Amino acid sequence: MPEVDHLPVIKRLPGQLANQIAAGEVIERPASVLKELIENALDAGATRIDIELQKGGMEHIAVTDNGCGIHTDELALAISRHATSKIAHVDDLLNLQSLGFRGEALASICSVSQWELISRPETVKQAAQISYRLPDEVIEINHPPGTRVSIKHLFHTTPARKKFLRAEQTEFRHCYDVIKRISLACFDVAFYVKHNGRQILRLPAVNDDIGRSRRIVQVCGESFIKQSFVIDYPRNAMRLWGWISQPDYSRQSTDLQYFYINGRIIRDRVINHAIRFAYQHALPAGRHAAYVLHLDVDPSMVDVNVHPTKHEVRFRESRVIHDFVSRSIRESLQPQLNLQQPVTESHSYSSLTAAGIPGSMPAAIDQPGLAESQAEYQRNTASHFGKLVALVKNQFALTQSQEYLYLVDLQQAATIWLKSQWYTLYKQQDIKSTPLLLPERTSLNENELNNYHHNKTVLDAIGFEFQLLEGDVLLIRKIPSLLQAYDSKAIIQSFLEDNYFGADIEEVMSEALKDKAPDYTKLELNILFDVMSQDIYAHCWREITSIDLQDWLSRS
Repeated sequence: MPEVDHLPVIKRLPGQLANQIAAGEVIERPASVLKELIENALDAGATRIDIELQKGGMEHIAVTDNGCGIHTDELALAISRHATSKIAHVDDLLNLQSLGFRGEALASICSVSQWELISRPETVKQAAQISYRLPDEVIEINHPPGTRVSIKHLFHTTPARKKFLRAEQTEFRHCYDVIKRISLACFDVAFYVKHNGRQILRLPAVNDDIGRSRRIVQVCGESFIKQSFVIDYPRNAMRLWGWISQPDYSRQSTDLQYFYINGRIIRDRVINHAIRFAYQHALPAGRHAAYVLHLDVDPSMVDVNVHPTKHEVRFRESRVIHDFVSRSIRESLQPQLNLQQPVTESHSYSSLTAAGIPGSMPAAIDQPGLAESQAEYQRNTASHFGKLVALVKNQFALTQSQEYLYLVDLQQAATIWLKSQWYTLYKQQDIKSTPLLLPERTSLNENELNNYHHNKTVLDAIGFEFQLLEGDVLLIRKIPSLLQAYDSKAIIQSFLEDNYFGADIEEVMSEALKDKAPDYTKLELNILFDVMSQDIYAHCWREITSIDLQDWLSRS
């Protein structure tokens, strides 16, 4: 060990440097600044917010509100670090009613930009102004009640950060997405947006069902409102309400999924899984539901003090929340499924006398190569499941031994087996990757792009290879060889829905595979069936009689 002449001296960081470090956590791009400023306006009780952007927010961002304003003698304090009017005690963190609470946003933003702050409470005749030029000098000016924050030349004090910004249109799109997401949380607030001097969005305040539906159309599109229905489920201290897509409407990506907890937009694995679970029998594999959902709960049930951007939350009782969300959506979907279930699709049976079943059975899925897959399994299998008779609903296998019929949930069984194999190879650092014959492209939204950067090391370690192109397009070059039976885009989408920093890698793999149906012609069924006698597969299969089978088919 080398000798040290003297120990390093511990000293307090200068305030400006501390603010710029904090800015690295809070501010990724102009959209991050815009989000913080709009949330401050909402916390101030604004009912109208005017937004001006220049060059996608890189050149100029201005947010003007009609909220309660800031007193003159508090203006300088407002831009200092850890200064806030929203909490005062530790207990307040357990019962947050506001969107912001850390007291870092304004200080961080001002440390990397040229800024100006004007504010006037309604009870005061003159507004007060401070700016980056003379931050300690307050000037009286004329201005209506409320607050205006102007941010120019973002990252001009940290040029290295500026290099990471994208093209103007890309940065503007991220800003526009922020405005859309927030506008769906605050129907009673008006939003007016200009970009490069041109009015590009007008969202008047609304307070009735017709007005709310009109805003949904403006933000999410007319096709969504036509293909969705309203839900409203109150229970004890919880309420889930909003719009969810009908079972026959789905999307290739998760770009039309908005979930709010007490008015705060969040991305959470518990919630994501609850919604996927509710839709699991309603959507084809690789397709996603669309929704705008609000969950109102006691603030003490949710910890939002988990991440600087406040997109992530932690639930005090995650199982209760998961079950409530999943059950509410499932019960809402059930009448729709009953109405829309076509008889010919559910009961396209063919005679099956070999199984000794009177009546009829679903035919095997018509997929190229399936017959060969069945024949290969029948030649090689030594398991007690017998012969593979049919694949039902692209999820279940019906098999027949000499004495019994078995119904096997192939989707669940494949998930358990693949996760186990994948994790074992990961620990041995022996994961094999397979190049895609034609690399696939997928577009990333803001959340997915952030998660890609956060999760890239994990994704590399478990067998993926990507290239990020200009314009937030991800090129998928290689996938883990074990996942060749899966839709690579759907798998990647699962990984990019959440930030897995610090998460257990086995749980990450499990979440990615959950609710994904493989192409069964590419699965080695004989290997899968051989291992299914192990206890971990106990819930994946059951013995059935012909009466059980017909009953199950009639209810499916």
